[in-house]
Amino acid sequence: MKETASFDPAAHTAESRAVWDEAAERYEKLSNSLFAKTAEEFVDFAGLRKKWRVLDVACGTGIASRAAAAKIDEKGSVLAIDLAPGMIARAKAAPVVKRAAPIEYAEMDVHALPLESGSFDAAISQLGLMLFAQPDKALAEMTRVTKPGGVVACLVQGRREKMLFTSLVLHAITECDPDLRAPYGAPTLYSFGPDGAIDAIFARAGLQELSTKRLTGVFRFASPEEYWTVMTEGAGRTGAMLRSLDEKGQAWVKKTVLRRAAKNKARSGIEIPYEFMMARGFKPGR
Repeated sequence: MKETASFDPAAHTAESRAVWDEAAERYEKLSNSLFAKTAEEFVDFAGLRKKWRVLDVACGTGIASRAAAAKIDEKGSVLAIDLAPGMIARAKAAPVVKRAAPIEYAEMDVHALPLESGSFDAAISQLGLMLFAQPDKALAEMTRVTKPGGVVACLVQGRREKMLFTSLVLHAITECDPDLRAPYGAPTLYSFGPDGAIDAIFARAGLQELSTKRLTGVFRFASPEEYWTVMTEGAGRTGAMLRSLDEKGQAWVKKTVLRRAAKNKARSGIEIPYEFMMARGFKPGR
């Protein structure tokens, strides 16, 4: 095995921007079909209130932004930000939610937000924290721009062994080419899934009164082939990793994933388990 390169946060961020920008249209289909219920559960858990000003970080195609806007009604407001311009474009093009707060979309890097301190009642991020090159720095920025007494909430992927929805594909890819494993110091999809992991980063950000909750269930697909198509067409960095393999490697990964996915056979099609972790804390000073 070749020597693993050291982790470069700036390069990781630039790569993420390019990968997610390219995947935006495909990811929108995955997000809308699978994550709508999760977004609603997440904004409920975050405790968003009417008239609040909310920052949605790594908004993607806007699914959590729209759920938040509906929660806080017309007198509130949402600023939805993402690193990838393609994601912002897809979010802007989505239908407007009736009787909901206005949403403004903007390209921003969470590691250095050009926003005033204490300017939001809440900062949320659905499926973003585990993707950031420097999650501690990102969460510190989210906390900075939140008002004293305000809420910071994140939803992340859970434990690798419970989050088969993504780990079935990712594990097969890194089995095929171990050099594609994240270098030391890099974030992984499952960094904050283990017990206590997300508690620790929230504590380092100075957030208090932490609450956490796991969301578990299954995503249903008509067949292993449908699951493979959804995952490989909609995924960002995982899809890029797959495409970096040669033709033989890609064929092996597909065969392996289809075989393993078929073990989750249900009465109709297959059921692939998922686990998300939600965390909510308050900025001191209220």
